[in-house]
Amino acid sequence: MRKAMLWGAAVAMASLSTVSVASVVVIKSIGPSAKSYPPGKTLPESAKISLVGGDVVTVIGPSSAQTLRGPGDFDAKQVALASAAGQRGRFGALRASEVAHNPSIWDIDVGAGGKVCVNQASKVQLWRPDSEGAATVRIRTVDGKSQELSWAAGTALTAWPSGLPIKSGTSYQVEWPDSGEHSNLDVVTVANPPADLVGSAQVLLENGCQKQLDLLVESASKVGKP
Repeated sequence: MRKAMLWGAAVAMASLSTVSVASVVVIKSIGPSAKSYPPGKTLPESAKISLVGGDVVTVIGPSSAQTLRGPGDFDAKQVALASAAGQRGRFGALRASEVAHNPSIWDIDVGAGGKVCVNQASKVQLWRPDSEGAATVRIRTVDGKSQELSWAAGTALTAWPSGLPIKSGTSYQVEWPDSGEHSNLDVVTVANPPADLVGSAQVLLENGCQKQLDLLVESASKVGKP
């Protein structure tokens, strides 16, 4: 369920991208050629990605993502224009019937913790992977303020508590009273984030929101899979 929803979120973002954008951005890179393809590097569609044995490079384009493994030479255009070319498999065309509207990549996975990027701080929602039963958490700030919020059974999303306005650069602790578990969230607000996959990936990279970036790549990698 979670993967299907995340896939839909990435597809929704891809459908908003501008088709004239023909570039890809490097997300991850390991191996001998890693210095040539550092995370965040943008490549035009005319670029050749030349890898040797042991190289593993993940790139994301306007409508899909792919992990390239060396040795071999790869065309950036294969990723950048895959959807327009109507290819199947990992680079399949987007289908409107598969677009899901929630959760957004900008919503907070309440159980993940770590650094998170959010958009429209006043409209942030918290998402939980298990929505079968009702649940309550308490959110605390470093200065001791706290507030509870709850999900009804069958509900995966709930609004961030209005009594604790989100401030960029602030840490929040999420506590689960029933289990005693907790996670820490380091929040960064992103004003007017891009609607396309490449731009969103760059923003997440620049701000160190790695878990959201991983989910974005995972979702985009599923485009076109049966």
